[in-house]
Amino acid sequence: MPNIFDIRFSSAVLFFLFAGTACTFAHNVTAVIKTPSLIYRIDAASGAYKGSIQVSNAISVGCDGKTIAVLLGSGLVNRYDAQNGAYRGSIQAGKDAESVQVSGGVITVRTKSQLKRYEADSGSYIGMTQL
Repeated sequence: MPNIFDIRFSSAVLFFLFAGTACTFAHNVTAVIKTPSLIYRIDAASGAYKGSIQVSNAISVGCDGKTIAVLLGSGLVNRYDAQNGAYRGSIQAGKDAESVQVSGGVITVRTKSQLKRYEADSGSYIGMTQL
């Protein structure tokens, strides 16, 4: 029979294995890629379905509770309001974009060699970091 430490360790390992680009959350909003054309908004505390967002060829999603950023295969990052799903504009991040994150009002797009940063509310370019 496993002890409590083993159970917590296994849960932590599973969390890190499944916490990649398919699901991110903060401030009680979870954004999940259901299919490449459908993003689900889910209340993180209760699990209640809050609606969906139709997209085209989603490859990564990020959410900070205020903004949902969806990276599309075309290199566009679409921005949505996390609470109501309203479209807020797009950012041309480039076809070499691999993933997207949103944290503290900043959208970060990762490529093989760079991290590009954008202001989440306006989509304005902030800068980049070479990797």
